[in-house]
Amino acid sequence: MNENQTKGYYYSIGGLIVAILVLRHLMDQFHQFGNVLLCSLVLFILLMGLFYYGICQTSQKRLLGRPRTMLAYLISSIYVFILLIPLGLFGFSNFIKFSVPISGSQFTWITVNRYVIAISAIIIYVILALVGIFLSKYQLGLLSNPSDRPMEALRKTIRQMSWKSFLMKLLTVLGMLLSVTLFTLLMAEVNRLVINRGVFLLSQGLIDVVSIGIELAVISRLLGIQFTRIHHGALVTSFGLALIIFAGLMTGLNPAYNAKPTAKPTIIVHRGVINHNAKGNTIASLTKNSQYHFPYVEMDIQETRDHQFICAHDDDIRIPGRGMQEVNRLDLATIKRYHHVDMFGDYLKTANRLGQPLIIELKVTNQSDRLMGVRFADQFGSQMTKLPHRVHSIGYPFLRQIKRKLPTVKVGLVTMLNFADISRYQVDFYTLQHITANPFLIATVGRTGRQVYSWTDDSRFSMLRMAMLGVTGQVTDQAFRLQNLRINYQQDRWLLLLNSLQNYL
Repeated sequence: MNENQTKGYYYSIGGLIVAILVLRHLMDQFHQFGNVLLCSLVLFILLMGLFYYGICQTSQKRLLGRPRTMLAYLISSIYVFILLIPLGLFGFSNFIKFSVPISGSQFTWITVNRYVIAISAIIIYVILALVGIFLSKYQLGLLSNPSDRPMEALRKTIRQMSWKSFLMKLLTVLGMLLSVTLFTLLMAEVNRLVINRGVFLLSQGLIDVVSIGIELAVISRLLGIQFTRIHHGALVTSFGLALIIFAGLMTGLNPAYNAKPTAKPTIIVHRGVINHNAKGNTIASLTKNSQYHFPYVEMDIQETRDHQFICAHDDDIRIPGRGMQEVNRLDLATIKRYHHVDMFGDYLKTANRLGQPLIIELKVTNQSDRLMGVRFADQFGSQMTKLPHRVHSIGYPFLRQIKRKLPTVKVGLVTMLNFADISRYQVDFYTLQHITANPFLIATVGRTGRQVYSWTDDSRFSMLRMAMLGVTGQVTDQAFRLQNLRINYQQDRWLLLLNSLQNYL
């Protein structure tokens, strides 16, 4: 591309950044899956239109009159778009991920099998990404090839790619991700030192414009789009500054950056333990730490094969001569022969006697009995209503069983992986895994008026971050640290900038 064409491409990138920010604002306001799909389709058209313009200017060719080449170009464009989704897709991935309308049973199955699914997905993605990087100039080859033969262009692209060039492209992608990360951290550090709303808005605007700009420029380079150095770029610079101001104003419209955090999050003692002062999920730890009168003690229970409920976190337990066995597949007598376990019935009675409300996590595996929730309600219904005890679980069907049997008992959904439109589910509260929680997810479930907890927040950093995101309670092993936490919205606002890492990585 000559200098004027390069300027035109840069202006097109700026226009796309504006469109991305506007579309993200629309999805923030209207988070229904149909709206997210429509906005994603618009992004696809605009993004691929930008790349097509650059490739056309570089190759001086068009697709017109070559139907097979047009089809191959469309398929490769979809391939590129899919590769960008795990890398944040300029902030769209979170909207897509948190708006997918799956059933509660499907949510439970995916969560139970998350390790297999996640590992498989990572392996598949790495393979697809490596292939995509290796063939990144295929679209340029399609347009440059004078004949309507996509396979010929593919073979030529493969022949022209050396392993040295492939390695350089890999390093370029890694450099892009590292640059975005370091720039975001730099902006966060600036805002930690300089406490000013205007600086905050401009910093978020800078992060959005620079991150999207870097990623679009790098992807363009990978696709083979050639740029010419601009000698008189005052107008381009002014355009960039206007973009940053616009992005900062869009940040100001985002309710996630304006909502004040809960002054005192509900403290939920994880497994009944404070700073490793007892063994988790035991009556001893409950008795010891109930004296501090925190709002809730959270603990875990498992159902045995003979339908007894024991206090235990891990799904597997070691049985001599048989290795690790799932609790669901063992009867109580076998477990007690080799391990000391507290019965949940005794634990619940102790909690009632001590006046300590519980949040009980009902553990779920692929072997969990389909009527586990019904049996739980039948066995413990009278004891569950003596105090405002709660039940939460990844097992949505079991929560519904308990709610039908015990309508006054509040039930909540636990997330191990944050995904899907969980605001649709009929629960009373949510307990979200804190690492991948973000403003859109918390705002989406928060709009339902239900309480939103996070787990497991042990460091001061994670406690502050989740408080700034607006959760109403936190599950923690460090209850005293959370009790002494002081939240200053102006001073701690820099933490919100770190959420941009999820948008661009």
